[in-house]
Amino acid sequence: MHLQRAAAGVTAFLGLTKRQFEPDSHPYVDSNTGLKFASYTSERGVTYRVAIPDTIPADNVFETVLQVVAPNDIGWAGFAWGGTMTYNPLAIAWANGTTNVVLSSRIAYGYYTPPEYPNAEYTVLKKGTHVNATHWQLTAACKGCSSWGDEEIGVTAIDPQYHTTMAFAFSNNQVDTPESSDSSFGIHDSLGHPIFDLLTGQNADFAAKVTELAE
Repeated sequence: MHLQRAAAGVTAFLGLTKRQFEPDSHPYVDSNTGLKFASYTSERGVTYRVAIPDTIPADNVFETVLQVVAPNDIGWAGFAWGGTMTYNPLAIAWANGTTNVVLSSRIAYGYYTPPEYPNAEYTVLKKGTHVNATHWQLTAACKGCSSWGDEEIGVTAIDPQYHTTMAFAFSNNQVDTPESSDSSFGIHDSLGHPIFDLLTGQNADFAAKVTELAE
């Protein structure tokens, strides 16, 4: 996997496909949060969902919400906003015991533990985050996950008008320090590149709903 670059000052749209194929995601309304999501479930039963506002600005810089639902025997689950495992914002999540879910913002540059990534700012939404007897669930808002990069390497953005290839990975093994968001962890056991129709995850009054869910 490699970094796809745009010329300085030009926005690149990665992992976008025209709407002539059926997406892998489907519409889903979450009863915990009331948000509408574009949702995909892997063969292992790990679910990844994305919610977005119903109004998207011209520069495609907008807040997003990620929801991950995983069986308790999943050690960690990751989501890549740019459709590859390198050079784009990653969200890595895992359960810490039976009451807490940890989220870590990362970016990968190769086959080693991805370092922390400060440019994607996540806010865990308490009303959509929990652990029960069979699964753990994370719901988090993100600023910096719809667009990333700079003038040197170019800016990459997600355009919901197109089907968007995302990427996921997960491991059966626990992270090294579950209580710490900067924990190291081993390589994934599985990965995939599902196509999302993000328009099915649009929400009216998105900002107000996210603020309420974070309280």
